[in-house]
Amino acid sequence: MSSIAANTWTRNILDRLDINPKVKCRAQKAGYVSAIRILGASQSELQHKLELSEFHIKNLTAAVASYALPKQETAWEMATQIEAKTHLTTGCPCLDVFLSGGVAVGGVTEVSGQSGSGKTQFGLQLALYAQLPRSLGGIAKGVAYICTESQFPVVRLQQMIGHMKLKYPQGPKSYTDNIFVHHVPDMDCLVDCVRYQLPALVSRHNVGLVVVDSVAAAFRVEEDSGEMNRSIPLQAMGYRLHHLAASYGLVVVTLNQVTAAMGTVSLYGIRGDVTPALGLSWANLITTRLMMTRTASYRPAIHGKMQLMHHGPHSSGKNVMEFNSAGSSRKLLAAEYNVSGGVSDISVMISDNKFHIRDKIYDSGAGGDPGCILGIV
Repeated sequence: MSSIAANTWTRNILDRLDINPKVKCRAQKAGYVSAIRILGASQSELQHKLELSEFHIKNLTAAVASYALPKQETAWEMATQIEAKTHLTTGCPCLDVFLSGGVAVGGVTEVSGQSGSGKTQFGLQLALYAQLPRSLGGIAKGVAYICTESQFPVVRLQQMIGHMKLKYPQGPKSYTDNIFVHHVPDMDCLVDCVRYQLPALVSRHNVGLVVVDSVAAAFRVEEDSGEMNRSIPLQAMGYRLHHLAASYGLVVVTLNQVTAAMGTVSLYGIRGDVTPALGLSWANLITTRLMMTRTASYRPAIHGKMQLMHHGPHSSGKNVMEFNSAGSSRKLLAAEYNVSGGVSDISVMISDNKFHIRDKIYDSGAGGDPGCILGIV
């Protein structure tokens, strides 16, 4: 047995298990903290020492066995899962093309950016499009929206719902009935929500999209406790989100803040003085990162260039898309996408509230979709 495998069996694993806190506390107090100690004991011994019911003991041993002996998958099974993945439309044809169909089912997609760059707008738009039938790019499922920063933007949501009903009359009768909002004040509540409350909600109400707005707010208040203390629950939450996405076929989107960087940095082709919050501990847990920045407005038409460096299961790299909208009152956004494909350059021209990509024209003016990330947000 290798040293890594031996460590898995002999170290304290209770904090890594998704079990009832009471069971965890009893096992810790009785000294049953390692996989070899728990699985090496009989059920009657564990019931006697931990003073727990047969139901709780079976849950404990099952959780330990799953952790120590994870399910094995062949390369064929993994490739089949990748090919079978579906996508949720973003509501914008341009973004869907860049993301190879939209936001992928499975994995964790992050949307990071400065305040006012449109992150919450993007989350709300996904919450509405997720309820559309598959023929319209949706997944015909409910939405779990977890808020950590401020009140849920009900007014803006109602405005977008009014537009959705006009544009998609075949959509659900009530969009709000399928959006389940939960407010969490701190890191511990967020981790507990993802571990215990979210799985029950997903299975009970046919939820297909999970939005966390935002993941950084809950963990930033714990900065005084140290990076190491914060990284453990952060990783636990990330692993749990991945597990839920894979088990239930969820679209998981987390909104993230940015933090100041020393000097000017070049991140995935975008130069600036900010970088996504939570560092490498969180960056290593996400599968796709969308970056949004807010820049100055321009009155004349803007000519720019997009460099698409796609990243996915069959390639590596980043996809950077930068675009501007004409008019002094518009927000100019830059987004970075992490999707599958090759590397290419696309010329872009923005003029009269439209952006032109090669021979295609996508409307982003006032008459377009107010929920579109490329429009006026």
